Amino acid sequence: MKKTTLVLSVTALVVAGCSVDKAEYLSEPVLVKTPKGIVTCQLYRDDRVLWDEAVAFPQSRMTLAEADEVCQEEGRRVREEGRRPADTDDTTG
Repeated sequence: MKKTTLVLSVTALVVAGCSVDKAEYLSEPVLVKTPKGIVTCQLYRDDRVLWDEAVAFPQSRMTLAEADEVCQEEGRRVREEGRRPADTDDTTG
């Protein structure tokens, strides 16, 4: 019984220590032009795109899954270039 309690306690500590709060990695939203309209993306980390997601998109023209894919593609592009370029947030043109 003591061994089981010890194992469960250690496991709980490991899991708690590995929990990551996405809010710690928030950046300024990025606007991405697409043929279907502008998608506002929240990019979290420059080294991975798993969390990158759409926070606003033209719902009449695309699904959330499509918008999230746009954001993940933008995250991949940013990762490959190593910076967040300013040209993607220009909505005037």
